[in-house]
Amino acid sequence: KIRANIRSMFHCTLVATDVAGRGIDVKNVSLVINYDMAKTIEDYTHRIGRTGRAGKSGVAITFLSNADADV
Repeated sequence: KIRANIRSMFHCTLVATDVAGRGIDVKNVSLVINYDMAKTIEDYTHRIGRTGRAGKSGVAITFLSNADADV
């Protein structure tokens, strides 16, 4: 029911962990905001891959801190 409600909304904010993010498929995601940097490039690619699918454009924003200096 939650997924059906999300799909029916014109504007929606969904907050998810990496685990939850892998298990959901929400159409028409236009923006992904990463509160922190993923631990691996594979996880980062998966996170930002939630936007801009099926030929549509999308934006990904990632907040970095001093702890992410090695990225």
